Amino acid sequence: MRVKRTISFIIDFMIIMIVFFIINSIFPSNNEVRILKAKQNEIIEKYTMHEIDFRSYVKEYSIVIYNLDKEQMVVNIIYLVFMLGYTLLLPLLWKGRTVGSYVCNIQVERFDKGYLYVHQLLIRNVLVFGLGYLIAKNILIFIVPSKYYFITISSIGIIQIVLALFSACMILFTKNKRGLQDLISNTEMARIM
Repeated sequence: MRVKRTISFIIDFMIIMIVFFIINSIFPSNNEVRILKAKQNEIIEKYTMHEIDFRSYVKEYSIVIYNLDKEQMVVNIIYLVFMLGYTLLLPLLWKGRTVGSYVCNIQVERFDKGYLYVHQLLIRNVLVFGLGYLIAKNILIFIVPSKYYFITISSIGIIQIVLALFSACMILFTKNKRGLQDLISNTEMARIM
């Protein structure tokens, strides 16, 4: 089951990355985004060449990231809508399966075998597929001031990665093969009979 879960995750991850690549191709960078990315590279170069200290680096980099995310708001919302559709709607309509789990002949189901709810899928995917980071990024751009935005989003990203790694370790090394997302959402991955 661990191998099937891993293969399923890799297939789903590849599909998500391909769709993100297509979205980026459909919505190419405008001139402002290109200028901001050049500024981002310039700041990194200045820091690596010791022309600016760490504090200046974080301050300047934070402003650029904030402005980049504001410029790319439409693309970020499209990413979020796709992720919600792929990780929530598809499994609801397809009996707990995504494309990856369909290929591997497994599905998400409630631990007590009852009806699978949207909030359970949301919890699972906030922890596993970075949905929490995407949601936070789209909300916090309007709430957090530019000077704190980068630190806040970076912290959320780090927490997201740590939770995903912790969950993967739980799946690999515990007897019941349930990850953090399974325990919190009261779900499990099961073979399709």
